[in-house]
Amino acid sequence: MSKSNLVVKTNYLNTVLQNLKLSEIRIVQLAVVDARETGTGLSAEIPLRIDAKRYAEVFNTTRQNGYLMMKDAEDTLFNRRFSYIDDEGKLVKSRWLSQVRYLDDEGAIEVVFTPAVVQGITRIDGAEEFFTKYLLEQTAEMDSNYSVRLYELLVQWKQAKKTPVFELEKFRGQLGLESDEYQTMSNFKKRV
Repeated sequence: MSKSNLVVKTNYLNTVLQNLKLSEIRIVQLAVVDARETGTGLSAEIPLRIDAKRYAEVFNTTRQNGYLMMKDAEDTLFNRRFSYIDDEGKLVKSRWLSQVRYLDDEGAIEVVFTPAVVQGITRIDGAEEFFTKYLLEQTAEMDSNYSVRLYELLVQWKQAKKTPVFELEKFRGQLGLESDEYQTMSNFKKRV
């Protein structure tokens, strides 16, 4: 697998309960790839710049639409949270971003990830079987946050050549569904 446009996250970050919209998922994906490609890395202190032109090129949209998608995502991504179980078995809640800034005159966004996210993306210590990896191009044409999340959850098990049985409520949380959304299985299957 080529390292260009390679999205790499720890399995724990990949499986957290989250509710990101598609544009927000895409910003996280670009941040992961661009931090490695530019050599800047991810830091809980230093902003990472993502250009709307790059967003538009990767996700096959116009530059103007890239601006609009990023501006919309900037408004909501800062307030998004996720939760996970830590090494002591305790529930931990974290935000994705500690800081965000949209540079309207430059067509870019600057994001600073929280320490929990930085650790989940940058803690690559050679044990690659504990990491989820895929090329950005493999999800770029997907038009639903549910399809991207499902792909991320399944690709994690690619090396094992099998997938575990997902508990339905946990799976719904990993896809970003609230408890009152698509409660009947027929709606879940049709919409998600």
